[in-house]
Amino acid sequence: MFHFSSASLAALAKCHPHLQAIAQAAIREIDFKVLDSTRGRDAQERAFNGGFSKVHFGDSAHNYVPAIAFDLFPAPYDWKNKQAFIRLSKVILPLPEKLGLEGLDGKPLKLRWGGDWDMNGDIRDGWDMPHFELHPWRKWSKKSKLYED
Repeated sequence: MFHFSSASLAALAKCHPHLQAIAQAAIREIDFKVLDSTRGRDAQERAFNGGFSKVHFGDSAHNYVPAIAFDLFPAPYDWKNKQAFIRLSKVILPLPEKLGLEGLDGKPLKLRWGGDWDMNGDIRDGWDMPHFELHPWRKWSKKSKLYED
């Protein structure tokens, strides 16, 4: 069994309880790090200016508390290893249903992965392989609070 580092646990602690449950279940099956969860204004603007995000503060699922998105980095830790990100997604994406987690509509919770933004199974539109978010995140954001650092 794998386990989280203290840095991963700190990032995970800022996440919505559904994301915490998903990550805790996934770490039993696959090794990964939690890189990011809640981002304040400064961190979001750094991510945008560095090309790691396409949106400014307030328009990202990372800008809320509890976080309604997290970024995960699968082992082996190589940013160019697309297959590792795909393997991780195959563990993460089915977990909400397996865990019986409900979305805001009372139906099974859905996650959107940055490797498949339109959620159609075709990863050609995916450019943010580490990113997972509660779907639809804008509805979830109404149950969270914008994070001001």
